[in-house]
Amino acid sequence: MATLLVVVPAARAADPVMPLSEVGQGMRCTGLSVVKGTTISSFDVEILDVIAPEAGLSGPRILIKVSGPAVDETGIGPGFSGSPVICDGRNAGGISEGLGEYGNHVALATPIEGMLEDRPAAPASARRDPALLRAARPLQTPLTVSGLTGPARTIVERAARLAKRPLLVAPAGPAGGYAPVDLRPGAALSAAISTGDLALGAVGTVTYRDGDDIWAFGHPFEGLGRRALFLTDAYIYTVIQNPVGVPELGAVTYKLASSDGHVLGSITSDTVDAVAGKVGSEPPKFPLHIDARNRAGERLTLDSLLADERDLGYGAGLSFVAPLGVTQALGRLMRDFGPVTFRMCAHFRVRELRTPMGFCNTYFSVDDAVTHLSDAGAMIDFFDLAPLHLERTAISVRAQTGLKEDVLIGARGPRRVRRGQHIRVRLTVQRRRGARRQLTVPVSVPRSLRPGVHRLTFTGSGGGFSDDALVDELISMLEGELSDGGGSSEPRTVRQLARRIKLFRRAVGIRAKFRHRRPQLVHRSSDVSYDGRAKMTLRVMRRARR
Repeated sequence: MATLLVVVPAARAADPVMPLSEVGQGMRCTGLSVVKGTTISSFDVEILDVIAPEAGLSGPRILIKVSGPAVDETGIGPGFSGSPVICDGRNAGGISEGLGEYGNHVALATPIEGMLEDRPAAPASARRDPALLRAARPLQTPLTVSGLTGPARTIVERAARLAKRPLLVAPAGPAGGYAPVDLRPGAALSAAISTGDLALGAVGTVTYRDGDDIWAFGHPFEGLGRRALFLTDAYIYTVIQNPVGVPELGAVTYKLASSDGHVLGSITSDTVDAVAGKVGSEPPKFPLHIDARNRAGERLTLDSLLADERDLGYGAGLSFVAPLGVTQALGRLMRDFGPVTFRMCAHFRVRELRTPMGFCNTYFSVDDAVTHLSDAGAMIDFFDLAPLHLERTAISVRAQTGLKEDVLIGARGPRRVRRGQHIRVRLTVQRRRGARRQLTVPVSVPRSLRPGVHRLTFTGSGGGFSDDALVDELISMLEGELSDGGGSSEPRTVRQLARRIKLFRRAVGIRAKFRHRRPQLVHRSSDVSYDGRAKMTLRVMRRARR
């Protein structure tokens, strides 16, 4: 887990900038970026031209060509976003877009004035080239997930493919750790949704710094305006080479980086030309603690911090980080993809209530567990009708290998009954890949039943083994379409929210139901999943006349 530190360097003078009006063809400049570890490397940059803006673009761009030992073999790609271009000792802008050129050595840079929100005017000599600009693609800063293994890694990769959103699964930070990085131009940084054992963020490069203020990327992260994300440093393992440069096919050069870095401040802005932040104070946040154990007595804990952007309307990531953490914990604890039976309790401590909100259930399906956790997380993420101060989320999991599944085969009981009578029904259940057995359950005959023939249906509950719900939630997150848990019936007070979340509690077992009557739980189970239905008919008799 990353050590959460705040490094506040001494105040520094801002680097001088080069106005776009002074940038011209043939200039020889220097690019700065990290290609290994945390050390900033330099490479040569040639200014090929200045491209005038077209309708729909955020502003003019600088056409560049890179060379030198740091980039000759790989070219540039995601992770290089924001790498500053220094011309005659002045900052001219940050590398921002690729052109799909074989080798990835020709790219576009965003002028520094645009990144600093002072829209530059293109010089009269700027070339208009709509075709080139249409071919340009941002060095789209993919989300990097650090520390995932096993089933959780597989699920995340599958969701990213289906969502057609760049997402990289990278190792956690280096085993020996590394010192906090001074975030100067060329240093690697991350705009992180979460940090710690479950680190999720977008890795790029610092373009410009003025005191504690930092600008990076040269293009948007999500383009949402105001933000409250973690500003962390990042460790670069290596640059993965792919000279084709076609992001739609996943054929791109990119930096393999850990986003599990030291928290150094906050990302506060996400605009069309840059992300910006401030070194020092951290964003609003809360801890997520996951404690998983198995029958052998083995224990695994995951501790993370989630950036809390609920005041901005963007949630806190509970609806996907928490389910992802449970999947990760189960995969690492059980060491395989096989079926598992587990009890999961989720508790959300808020300042407004004396006791935590939450629920506890026995699950025979990872799909069911992550669905409940995702839905409850979304309710909290987007609850905005009353103050809600989330202080801590804790999830406990108690798991055992294997799955016991019984299927309802038949039901036999009294043929004639009276209203209000308590009867006993013998159910036949079949263990999958096992023997049949008899199970006797009590049933109450409703007093409201009219005399005559009625059908009594027994239904099992438990569920199967699937990860589709978490994949769906991750796809929504990657596409920027997280559900808001709202609607006309959304809770209006914190106590209503707590009651709504408590409804996720469910009893697993067998239920009996007469038509148009509420079901009755007639058998409760803590280790067997029941499936199928069994039906029987009975006649409700009139009361005998006295």
